[in-house]
Order: sequence, then C-alpha cells, then structure tokens
Amino acid sequence: MPTYKNITTLKKMINNRVVEPNAEICSPVYYNENDVGLLKTSDFPSHNPVLCSIKVTENKEIMIPEKDNLGNLVGKYALHFYVAEGEVMIWFNNQKNSPPLQLYKTARWNIRCFERTIDKLFVESEGKFKLYFIVEKL
Repeated sequence: MPTYKNITTLKKMINNRVVEPNAEICSPVYYNENDVGLLKTSDFPSHNPVLCSIKVTENKEIMIPEKDNLGNLVGKYALHFYVAEGEVMIWFNNQKNSPPLQLYKTARWNIRCFERTIDKLFVESEGKFKLYFIVEKL
C-alpha cells in the first residue's frame, strides 16, 4: 500500500478520498506514476491482509484483532482454519454457543464475516492437536 503525495495546488480524488494539496495518502490501489500531480513518495506501508496468523497446540481463547497494522478498525474479515493433527472443537464468541465447529485432521474451513460478528474463539481438544489459524482482512 504505497504512499502518494498530491503535489498540485488542487484537491485530488484518490480511492474515493479527497487529498488536499501537499497531503499524502496510503492507498492499496496502484496509480500511474505519470499521473500529473501525484508523486509516489514511498512503497510503504506495504499492503498486508493478514491480521493474525498463529499455530494453536493447546486449549485457549483467541481474540480476533479489531484493528489492522495501520490502526484502522476492521469490520470485514475472513477466518481460515487448518487442522494438521488431532481433532478440535471451536466455539464462536461464547462456549455456550453450541454446537461448536468440530474439525478433524486435515480439515480446512473458512468463514467470511462481512460485519463484526465474531470477536473471539474458544479452541479445545481432548487430545493432542495442531491447528493453524489465520485472520484475513477483506
């Protein structure tokens, strides 16, 4: 997500946002560097859709990040699960929220949340397990 600067004396619309003269904006959208009045000042911060990436090997509670690496609130995100070993049960938001999602060895499961519906997960297993979990910003 490169940083661009408006080097004109006029306001410019970039990615549906108004950029004042001499102001900078971080934008995931690529702009032609030959665009008159728009100067690429940095390749950073780079776009990174990953909010969280962890390996879970013990029963635990996992909080879903509320903000991305730039401090922006995240309302749309996807949860990705892969079980490398064992079997796991996953409850969304509360352990009384039954039935839990039950995943077995080599299971893959994804869910897209288009609004902030899941804030935390409870991961449990009766035996040894290895779960890979990723939260992706949409």
